[in-house]
Amino acid sequence: MKRTMKLLTVALLVLIAVPLFSRGGAERELRQVTIGFQAIPNGEIVAKNLGWHEEAFGLPVRWVQFNSGSELNAAVAAGSVDLGLGGSSTTVSAVAQGVPAEVIWIYNIIGDNEALVVRQDGDVEAVSDLVGKRVAAPFGATTHYHLLAALELAGVDPDSLTILDMAPSDMRAAWQRGDIDAGFVWEPTLAAMLELGGRVLVSSGELAAQGFLTGDIGIARSGFAESHPELVIAYLENQMRAVELIAADPEAAARSIAEEFGIAQQEALRQMNTLLFLSGEEQLSASYMGRPGQIGELADVFVETGQFLADQGTIRSAPDRAVFERAINPAYLEQAVNQR
Repeated sequence: MKRTMKLLTVALLVLIAVPLFSRGGAERELRQVTIGFQAIPNGEIVAKNLGWHEEAFGLPVRWVQFNSGSELNAAVAAGSVDLGLGGSSTTVSAVAQGVPAEVIWIYNIIGDNEALVVRQDGDVEAVSDLVGKRVAAPFGATTHYHLLAALELAGVDPDSLTILDMAPSDMRAAWQRGDIDAGFVWEPTLAAMLELGGRVLVSSGELAAQGFLTGDIGIARSGFAESHPELVIAYLENQMRAVELIAADPEAAARSIAEEFGIAQQEALRQMNTLLFLSGEEQLSASYMGRPGQIGELADVFVETGQFLADQGTIRSAPDRAVFERAINPAYLEQAVNQR
């Protein structure tokens, strides 16, 4: 009852807070909320395991797993997903392609959770040695972006190797069969490939330090957010709650992740610790999302990513900063922070 009253209060506040949110009338009656997720050891997996969203929404949640943000973008464009996680590069692609979505949250900054794996007994000692090799990455994902970045930093023409579009689950099987020489992927497939005779050649954390920052980004389908802003705010409250649990009791958070992934708790903790998690207040700072009317440096990261993707031919053209400023909407997060 207490939670229900809180949601009603939030809804009233949102209705009063015009013009913070535009209201959309085209949404059908809401019977469930559909959330797109990926197997990434972050706060969303904690919230999923503990049933926080179902409790907060007062509605059933349909969980749909995606292999990459590119798949999520297609589902959002089709109107079949309401909230979801995509990598920063695929979020940039979504904006460039006009996918009707708003950026509402940063699940995590990617560090050593993603890496380019090569064979321990192979002859690849540097990125330049990938010439002529078969290298896998999910096209459009952050690991694809970082693979191209690593090649650029090493002065390697992408056309000098065979780059294969491969989902993480398929990559693991291809690695085990010996069909590929290297793969740029995230946990838990990363750990599996390392166990199967791999070693890390370069990590996303190393590439971030050289100016190629990536993260996992939360988006809301525009029609859903406009019609149900109180649910977006409740969703963000749960994201902040998960980040706080990770900081205060990492063992408990890792236990939830371990249950979802079917792995040992200490392995879940190790994977979780390869990511950087930001509080709601941090995300509202100028270093990240910023505030309504004062969009932060996340827009600059998106501009740089978009220009790189355009130069590589991954997207047709790079949107300017104003386009990304319109796509990033910190108003929901600001409401969630203020009412806690």
